[in-house]
Amino acid sequence: MVLICFVIRPKKHGGFGMPSKIFLYIVIALIIIISRFETIGVVFRSLNTLIHELGHAIIAIILGGKVGKIKLNDNASGSCSTSSKGSFKSFLIASAGYLFCAIFSYFIFYSIGKTWNQYIFWALLIISCLSLIFWIRNTYGIIWTIAFASINFGLILIPNAIINYSSYILLILGLLISLENIFGCSILLKISIFDSKKAGDATNMAKLTKIPAFVWASGFLAFSIWMSYISFKEFYPLFQ
Repeated sequence: MVLICFVIRPKKHGGFGMPSKIFLYIVIALIIIISRFETIGVVFRSLNTLIHELGHAIIAIILGGKVGKIKLNDNASGSCSTSSKGSFKSFLIASAGYLFCAIFSYFIFYSIGKTWNQYIFWALLIISCLSLIFWIRNTYGIIWTIAFASINFGLILIPNAIINYSSYILLILGLLISLENIFGCSILLKISIFDSKKAGDATNMAKLTKIPAFVWASGFLAFSIWMSYISFKEFYPLFQ
């Protein structure tokens, strides 16, 4: 999908290309369709998985906990092993994944059209490299993260690529994370209703609080939809 950006000549907006509403609709449709394919879809959805697991890891580190390893699986699922002292810290770590994805996607949308958004690619490159060095150990996770880091590094090296197309690429990344996070929360809610012991983060939070897993899953979904709505409401007028 990133290649779409390079076949559309961006109009200038303060020196940076701004996506059109048509481009927005095309990307949304492609993400919804492509991400559901069994093989290629997993490759795209793994971006949301990485951000989700990094959310757990970052909060664990902030709270003084430890991060064991992160797994990105070839079915777009993932896991992050952490350790911390106290149930409240464990609660915050368990809640971080879906919430972090929603906030991260909002930040990406916020960067669209900004002159500093080129640094997002540096941040993604650094995050990918740090994840490889310290946490990611399974084969698929290593291969995927190396590929993702290489793409970001390539975009940084290509002359004028970021200047002309950063807003287009960030729009794709933001929508991919936002839409997949909503989809993931929807699946989590379904699982929490019919098989609450297998509802991942919602199950962990239910064990810590004695509040049913479907309540937490509903909260994740509501927050993700709300953040997506805010993003759309605030940034849609910027598109040409």
